[in-house]
Amino acid sequence: MIANYLQQKEALITDEVLVQLQQCLETLKKRIEHEGPTGKRFYIYKTLVTHLLPVTNVSFDRAGTRCITGSYDRTCKIWDVDSGTEIKTLTGHQNVVYSVAFNYPICNMVVTGSFDKSAKVWSAANGQCVATLWGHSGEVVAAQFAPKAHQVATASMDRTAKLYDVVTGAEVHTYVGHAAEVIALQFDQNDCQSLVTGSFDGTICMWDTRVKDCVAVLRGHCAEVSSVQYSWDSSLLASASLDGSARLWETRQRNCVATLTTPGSEVLDVSFDWAGRRLATAGSDGTARVYEARADCRSLANMQGHSEEVSKVCFSPAGGSLLTASADKTARIWNSNTGNCLQVLSGHQSEIFSCAFSYAGDTIVTASKDNTCRIWR
Repeated sequence: MIANYLQQKEALITDEVLVQLQQCLETLKKRIEHEGPTGKRFYIYKTLVTHLLPVTNVSFDRAGTRCITGSYDRTCKIWDVDSGTEIKTLTGHQNVVYSVAFNYPICNMVVTGSFDKSAKVWSAANGQCVATLWGHSGEVVAAQFAPKAHQVATASMDRTAKLYDVVTGAEVHTYVGHAAEVIALQFDQNDCQSLVTGSFDGTICMWDTRVKDCVAVLRGHCAEVSSVQYSWDSSLLASASLDGSARLWETRQRNCVATLTTPGSEVLDVSFDWAGRRLATAGSDGTARVYEARADCRSLANMQGHSEEVSKVCFSPAGGSLLTASADKTARIWNSNTGNCLQVLSGHQSEIFSCAFSYAGDTIVTASKDNTCRIWR
């Protein structure tokens, strides 16, 4: 009704745009419904007996109707979330498939990074390999599509990152400068012309994808960098390190504006909320923490309850909840404002190393070393 009303008032809303507007409004409705005062309670919906060997990574598509999994069994699988059935198996890698990702927001392609030193681009519709991206001399541990561009970036244990053309499979640039393994990367989500990489050498490098030279090196960590993430507008960058700290960087001035120290604990992951106003960290001490994403980085909440390390943190799309994955075989949902535990997601038989909310926030996926993924609704 609202979409039709807006179409009558605005001539630019064509029938084609109307469909997209209806989808956006439906997603907004779901977010509001699932982010009420008490939050949604999730129940196990499907258990995906995914692979013959442990799962390495998992990701939803934009609609939340499909998810992809990578595995030590050398395959990537595409799953129907509603039915729990396997749609396609992407076969071709000769070693562990360690990284998997859709090309958001279209999600008609998948990229996989493998220990066989290559990455592959696949059609999500028919499962056919579109391109094999060669050139690394070490394991590929991260791979990501550039937003709004036909490019893929990869990070490797050979101490380099590379940029490829998706259409031709040709290498565009090799980014050299790190002194140790490159284990994390992310594109600027707005201009598609900036790429950041995190390395075991303790540094973060910023690259302009139009050239091959490093634009800036962000120094400050004194141990391996475990994770990097841009805020939604890419004005801020967060990094996590095994030195027991997370750092907040201002990307325009390229300087550190805050250091968040957790003595005696390695920081394994960082995550911004959708507005880029809060930052969550995951610690090896079993604690997740939420801070204001600003210069003073005031502590807002501590999430204590896991008995082993927290390896992954992510905010719900609306930001009211924080999801954590732990080696204690559980995932937990927390009130991100108070730090209170809202729900324990239990049932996995081994460490949970990855978790994610769907774009609408109404579905959760957890991935475990017990070779399964669980869908929660």
